[in-house]
Amino acid sequence: MEEELLTLFIFLGPGVLKNATISPIMMPMLKITVHRMSEAGEVTRKVFPILTAHKTIPKEKHIDFRNKKTVLYAVGFLDSSVYPQSQAVGTAYSKRGYNVLITETIAFLTYIYPKSVRLTRTVGKKVGEFLVKLTEYGLTADNLELVGASLGAHVVAHAAKYFYAATGKKPARLTGLDPAGPCYRALPPPERLDRSDAQRVDVIHSNIDGFGIAEPLGHIDFYANGGEFQPSDIPYIPCLVICSHVRAIIYWWQAIEHPKKFIGVKCDNVQEARLARCYNNTQINYLGLSADFSRTGIYYLPTNNEFPYFRGKEGLKAENEIYKSTIRKINSDDMFVVITSSSFYCSDVE
Repeated sequence: MEEELLTLFIFLGPGVLKNATISPIMMPMLKITVHRMSEAGEVTRKVFPILTAHKTIPKEKHIDFRNKKTVLYAVGFLDSSVYPQSQAVGTAYSKRGYNVLITETIAFLTYIYPKSVRLTRTVGKKVGEFLVKLTEYGLTADNLELVGASLGAHVVAHAAKYFYAATGKKPARLTGLDPAGPCYRALPPPERLDRSDAQRVDVIHSNIDGFGIAEPLGHIDFYANGGEFQPSDIPYIPCLVICSHVRAIIYWWQAIEHPKKFIGVKCDNVQEARLARCYNNTQINYLGLSADFSRTGIYYLPTNNEFPYFRGKEGLKAENEIYKSTIRKINSDDMFVVITSSSFYCSDVE
């Protein structure tokens, strides 16, 4: 019975396509944060209710929708624009001259998970409406990039679908950072992130058997270290479900800060990427703003186990694969002889 319930939750998510709406009393809680780092290195944040944000944000003196690229970053489940990872991504884009907008959905995407899934379509539509209104102030599809983490990836997908339906134009780029998998894995493309949502769609998979999704969703799909679990910063303590899920955000942040340092190698299919069996291929691609969308497909993305995580060209050598090389180092001795107790031994245990 427990296995059946788990299958329903992870794959089918019954009821998640039912309608959801936001009452007038709650709408002021749906907000857009304008994030900026000044030339002096000072970070400023201003928060605007989404219903009037299209009128007030263009008045900000550093905002220029006509001549600058704009990125909208959608936070995920239990997430907020004030959290460090959101601000880190925002700052990385701001340093590169973007108008930076971050969703504030802490009042909505904190309901029990299946309820939050129902809300992503509603929130995404509201974000899409906001973006369409900004076109009156100079925003264009070709200068618009969308990024979303976890549930936020599906929020920006719905925003992009609405934007296209209203304007006939697709945003220039949409990036999914380990798009949420539970309740989405069996849904059709109109109900989740899909490669048709933007002119260019790229995805990082970092926890495909937990909170992420294994299916390729973009024009380019990077499977970080196989996409399942990420190498840990702390020896002997694995980076499990939540850690691996969030790691996609950190990888993206650092890929922006370190162009062409996160290098993926082309794979024939997802299973080959999971098993790191792609080193015999020669085609590569870069995670981040330098990605080459003429090289579509599935990529195995090797990383390090320590911040800032990139491996560069060293990661393209099979002998440097993080898991195998670590285990090889641990078992480098020809004979393992036990002469002392392990560090986990407790003398109180009889």
